[in-house]
Amino acid sequence: MTSRQAIAKHIDVLEKAGLVRSEKRGKYRMLAFNDEPIKTVMNRWLK
Repeated sequence: MTSRQAIAKHIDVLEKAGLVRSEKRGKYRMLAFNDEPIKTVMNRWLK
């Protein structure tokens, strides 16, 4: 079973990499995938 601390650590890594955006709403943390870095890499590969 995965702990909340482990999940939070992985989310922090994804945020620092720019792949996830988060917004705090009350006691909740709303997450959204940021596809711009992936699009940039894909465009470079396809050129």
